[in-house]
Amino acid sequence: MPSYQTLQVRGRTFVVGDLHGCLPQLQSILGQVQFSAANGDVCILLGDLTDRGPDSLGCLNLLDQAGFYAIQGNHEQMCCSAWRHESLAEYCWVRNGGNWFYELSPEQQQTTKAYWLPRLEQLPLVIDLWTADHIHIGICHADPVFNDWAQLLTALDEYTAKKRDGLIEKLIWSRERISLANKTDLLSDAYRIKGVDWCIMGHTPIRPTPFRKGNCIWLDSGAVFSGGYLSVLEVGAELHCHQASQ
Repeated sequence: MPSYQTLQVRGRTFVVGDLHGCLPQLQSILGQVQFSAANGDVCILLGDLTDRGPDSLGCLNLLDQAGFYAIQGNHEQMCCSAWRHESLAEYCWVRNGGNWFYELSPEQQQTTKAYWLPRLEQLPLVIDLWTADHIHIGICHADPVFNDWAQLLTALDEYTAKKRDGLIEKLIWSRERISLANKTDLLSDAYRIKGVDWCIMGHTPIRPTPFRKGNCIWLDSGAVFSGGYLSVLEVGAELHCHQASQ
């Protein structure tokens, strides 16, 4: 998989919390804000596009639309592992919402896997983005691992395979930083990621969203769960959060 993708945006920048198949909510928000890829707007999906919600395939299909980008989350990782028939992977994926795939016909399963496995494996782990307002945003699924954005990008490029696997595990799965942030009012260096104006993450459902500490922003508001909603953060000289519930 590619380590990271660099984007320079000429229109507006929208970052979407964990989608989990909740396509109608996203369509509603993007309609309200008049999202326009033709005008240079981009929509960044924070990973976990599928599972648990009503339209996993529809959310995957967003990746074929102009203006949409995504990083790999832990649910993409589980999906790819299941499709590669790794030990216990199918069991773990189904337990976490992957049953939508096994409810497809055998023919649909074959075509879906053939098309989307290479696409999901090629999703970047990180997006390094500059908005039209010259705001520098670091985007990852769970945690940037380091307190310095440049150190993360360097590690992704230079770590050897075994060490890189451990780095990716933390990048996609870790909840340590947000757990500490949610338990204390202290503003330590752990919530100031050097080298970016904002570091935006998903993975851990938390409300109210966006949850912000230092220059760290968490955006997963549990859209697929009871009482949850989808959050879409418009990032520029100012921050504006748009939300929609089921």
